[in-house]
Amino acid sequence: MEEPWGNDTERPFEYVNNNEFHGELHIVARERPFVVLLIFLACASGALMRTILKDTNIPIIAIVYVIGIVFGLLGYFSLEFSVLTLSVADIGPVLFFHIFAPVVIFTAAFEMDFYAFQKTFWQVLVLSVPGFLLNCILIGWLTYKINKYNWSWDISMLFGIILSTTDPILSVASVKDIGISKIIINLIKGESLFNDATTVIAFEIYQDFLNRQHLDFAKEVVIKIILKCFASVVFGFLSSKIITYWLSHIFNDGLTEVLLSFSMTYIIFFTAEWLGMSGILSLTILGILLDSVSFSPGVDEFIFRFWAMLTFLAHCLIFIIFGIVIVEKTFEYITIRDLFYILTVYLALNLIRGLVILLLSPLLSRLGYGFNWRWGAVIVWSGIRGTSTLNMALGINKTTDVKEAKMHNMILLHAGTVSLMTLVINSTTVKKLVTTLGLCNITLPKRMAIYSAVQRIKEMQINAFSMLKLDRFLADANWNMTEEAIQIDYPYKFDTEEVSQVVRRLRCPDCNTDISYDTTPQQIADILEEARLRLLTAQIASYQKQYNAGMLNQDAAQTLIGAAESYIDVKGKFMNIHEVKTYWESKGLFVLCKKLLSDWVYNVKEEKSKPSRNKFLKICHFIVFTDEFEYASHIVTLLNIFPMIVNYLPACHDQLLQQLKISNYYFLGLYMLEALLKALAMGKTYIFYHWNQFDMLIIIIGLIDIFIIITFKSVHTSYHVVNTIRVFRIVRLIRILRLLKIVIPKLIYLLNKQINKQLTFRYDIAKGYVQGEEDKKYLIEQIAGHETISQEINKIMEKNKQDAMKELGLMQRDYPDIVTALKTKQAVQTVLNTASETLKVLISGGIVDKNEGAKIEKMILIKKKQLGTLPSTIAPPTAEELLRNISWLENEKKQIEFIQKKARVLCYDYGDVICEDGEMPQGIHLIISGMTKLYGSSPRYGIDEGVCEPRYPTRMPFTDYLVSGAIIGELNCLTKHEMEYTVTCETAVQTCFISMDDLFEAFDKFLECPSLEYKIWLKLALDITIKTFKENLAHQDWSYKMCTKFPNIYVMDVPTHSKCDIYDENMEDVILVYGSVQDCQVLQPYFAPCILPKTCHQVQGTAAVTKLLVVRTTASVKRRSSRRCSSICQYHSYIRRRATVGSSIKTDNEQQIPEDSESEGSTDRVQSSIAVSIL
Repeated sequence: MEEPWGNDTERPFEYVNNNEFHGELHIVARERPFVVLLIFLACASGALMRTILKDTNIPIIAIVYVIGIVFGLLGYFSLEFSVLTLSVADIGPVLFFHIFAPVVIFTAAFEMDFYAFQKTFWQVLVLSVPGFLLNCILIGWLTYKINKYNWSWDISMLFGIILSTTDPILSVASVKDIGISKIIINLIKGESLFNDATTVIAFEIYQDFLNRQHLDFAKEVVIKIILKCFASVVFGFLSSKIITYWLSHIFNDGLTEVLLSFSMTYIIFFTAEWLGMSGILSLTILGILLDSVSFSPGVDEFIFRFWAMLTFLAHCLIFIIFGIVIVEKTFEYITIRDLFYILTVYLALNLIRGLVILLLSPLLSRLGYGFNWRWGAVIVWSGIRGTSTLNMALGINKTTDVKEAKMHNMILLHAGTVSLMTLVINSTTVKKLVTTLGLCNITLPKRMAIYSAVQRIKEMQINAFSMLKLDRFLADANWNMTEEAIQIDYPYKFDTEEVSQVVRRLRCPDCNTDISYDTTPQQIADILEEARLRLLTAQIASYQKQYNAGMLNQDAAQTLIGAAESYIDVKGKFMNIHEVKTYWESKGLFVLCKKLLSDWVYNVKEEKSKPSRNKFLKICHFIVFTDEFEYASHIVTLLNIFPMIVNYLPACHDQLLQQLKISNYYFLGLYMLEALLKALAMGKTYIFYHWNQFDMLIIIIGLIDIFIIITFKSVHTSYHVVNTIRVFRIVRLIRILRLLKIVIPKLIYLLNKQINKQLTFRYDIAKGYVQGEEDKKYLIEQIAGHETISQEINKIMEKNKQDAMKELGLMQRDYPDIVTALKTKQAVQTVLNTASETLKVLISGGIVDKNEGAKIEKMILIKKKQLGTLPSTIAPPTAEELLRNISWLENEKKQIEFIQKKARVLCYDYGDVICEDGEMPQGIHLIISGMTKLYGSSPRYGIDEGVCEPRYPTRMPFTDYLVSGAIIGELNCLTKHEMEYTVTCETAVQTCFISMDDLFEAFDKFLECPSLEYKIWLKLALDITIKTFKENLAHQDWSYKMCTKFPNIYVMDVPTHSKCDIYDENMEDVILVYGSVQDCQVLQPYFAPCILPKTCHQVQGTAAVTKLLVVRTTASVKRRSSRRCSSICQYHSYIRRRATVGSSIKTDNEQQIPEDSESEGSTDRVQSSIAVSIL
């Protein structure tokens, strides 16, 4: 039959053979990239297993491994399926290693804590080097003695090397989330990481030893060890610095940072392996030195999730591939006898690992955190074989000899089956082992803490449940079913009898009240330890939050987080500023260098010389102190370098000997001329300058050099004479050091810049630590769960905070320009953060379109990025500037001028007392410079001592340190109450003093709305309110919330025995900031500071002075006018201060004062300025 296209040469298209398709029709092609299908089958298998087995103890990777074996069997018995499996079975070990090892190694190292690793480094090193070698030797020896495959000693040793390594991810996967100590996890992970590096090095060296293709084998081994053990560490360290520097120049671009971490991991690994170093060791060092704080705020969680996903996918592919490889390579060689050998190898492997740990335990117990037999048992049983074992088994499998191929395939079989058995047996039983050994026991205090947390969640659920019943859209919901569906069970079994052992609370049968007894010291210690751990976790969260908000720089955040984590495993130890100081005190070398250089350049024994009256000497003085003279001196020194270089070139030296002598005389003459001119210009002060002394030394050495050459010219040149001449030729080189006149000022500038950076680091650490202590303080009541524990922790934290505040004050005294610059940057950062939060609210509410919001966000980010361009030093504000920056005087020119006229500057020495507890206030002090210590009891906020003592029988002592910009005595002057604290000077102090008479004169003079007195009350009320909110609602971010409420707030006065309506439709929150009130309906008393409940609708003042801070609803703000000012500005305050206390005063003044738009705007400006100052 004739072909449709005629001859082959006439076909318009290439002829396609029917064998390339299934069936007669050309639809389903035979040739397709089935490897791509395998990759995504592995991913789908992993996802399916995670979906099905998520809540079980079955290892997902083991199931994926079995799936790979099933794929291999299908390919082995099915020709159609073999198309998929054969190409996979031939994967090269080098490709396998370079694809999967970087992901596993970097992820494991990145999850490690640097400071904990630092403490356990020597333990890790002992386990991963001598421990690994002992494992190899014992496994190799046992294999050589009992195996029936007739393996040689060399093959047995290679087999021992292959089976001695562990997987850093799989080994800790089963124990890291069950409450076991982080020390054990770090030991397991650290041993596995360095084990992998040691394994690859030992495997390569032993293979080279077996081949020995050249005579310089020993030299090659030494070079390899240097490259793989030492050069790899240096390369990893330098890589981490490069990446950190790169990341520091990427601003808030998460995608770029993820791509950088991913790409650089593979580039560094490939480069290290290509140059003969250890890619595993380089990536280990890189991952340990990088952490979540290395990346931009908010990107860390995405980074961890990204690498966790990659690691899981890598393990899915590794075990799918290896399941196929085992079947394709070893299935035809497997016999029944091999099953017995597989079991024997598995048991021997665990027994030998246990024996090695036992032998090393005496040494391990003396290193790091110590060691015990229970830790050893967990480390032995958690040794899962994974990526490195399988990769080396693939590497030894590549051979063309049939006899060797069978032997290598059996090694591959045992490596694969051991990996599978450790996954199936060890990883599923290690949790039971840890529980049996008591290493993750949930102590009673921990269960009580969980109990308290669940109770709090249930309380919030009940509140939400009650609120939802008021929702008209949910009125017909099935509330019985809802109540059943929201029940949350406790994660741990909780016996109420155990609680009674700790609380020991009984109920009196007569009066039906609780009687509480003291707990035992051991129970107190247990609860205190649990509270300590939870407070450290809260402290770390605070540091992370500060970093995310831009209030901590990267170095300070890393240091504080690392320091806090290092305290977790130190029982009974709280983090304190004295130990944190060691992180910056070790960096004081730059200060010493700067001092030495500055002393050399600038310090002289006499004052600078003045020009002489002699005309000639006056001309010399003019010449010497010109810039041109200095430049000429430097040029002469530079020109002198060339003949000195030629002098050391033998070929040129002999030919140009005479010219070199003349040039030596010439330059020495120029130096002498320079010295002579300086001596004439400066007179007797010449010799006191260090550089002039150095010039004289050069001249003296030069003259001695010439004298020796001329003297010994005619003498027989003996050996000693020649050596003497050579020595002085070398000494001539010190002339080059004259160039240090140019270099040293630059060095001092660079050192000063570095010192400023270190001081910034120091201040950031101290400031971050103080903020962390503040954040923890509001959580103590929730975490402690016991009054005794709460008091003990409060004492410890208060002392730690005092020490940190003192450190901050001393830094402000010693380095005011640096601290001022840092405070300026933090103020800018805080305001920009508020702008970002506001923009997010506007976008989420649909007020601003996403595209428009992106443009605004870009502008805010540009401003944040420009923070780095602000100067590192800013001159501290003067007394006048500080006065103008007071929140209740800002933008009020007349008030500022009045206070400036009345104010006096007072100076105090160290130890002087500014005011004492119990004395009447004389006025207010604005600190201009220096640091003061404020100590006394906790403030009473206008509550009578007779009322305060029963409520707070054990009032905590109060201590604080105040520095430049702080004000002393505001509240006491306003209320005319005696001082409740003593203020002493810790350094020399300058204050701007405003007497009480002058202050009240200002109150009477500036009565326009808002009055000066009102503005001071507003500032104090805001300060008290924010503290109250943080104490009562510590889990909420009140910094931003209060910014949104500032335009809606005012201070209300509640005179004694006068009634006042609150929580009407115009009030959102009411806070009692000073004094006390009583609920008129239920007669419940309330004492400042507290948030009045919304069930309270009318209160009566019960103190001499009572102040409420009212937060208006948003709707009422639109209708606001100067009537708000009427109730807050203390109108005609001088009349009211002289009026009889207790007279009936109408508190609702909203209709008494006419509206005044100008006053309204003034009030808003005041509140805005006070808002910034408070936050």
